[in-house]
Amino acid sequence: MWYYHAGMAAKDTITVTVDHDLVEHAKAQSARSLSAYVNEALAERVARDRRRRALLTAKAAQADDARVERMIAHVESQRDQ
Repeated sequence: MWYYHAGMAAKDTITVTVDHDLVEHAKAQSARSLSAYVNEALAERVARDRRRRALLTAKAAQADDARVERMIAHVESQRDQ
C-alpha cells in the first residue's frame, strides 16, 4: 500500500472546518501532530482514489464497444417511448 511520505513534497498551510468529534478523535489517536494525522488520512484517500481510477480505466479498456452501443441504443429507445 502506498502512503504519503512527509519528505516527498512541500507543505501548504490551509484552513479547514472539521466536525468537532472528528478532531477530538484524531487528537486522541495521533501521537504526532493533528496535521500529520490529517495529512496521512488525505494521503490514504488519494491512494484509494487512484486505485479506483486505475480499476475503472482497466475495466473500460476491456469494454465491448458493440455491446455498449447496443445498450445505449436500448436506453435511448426506452426514453423515447
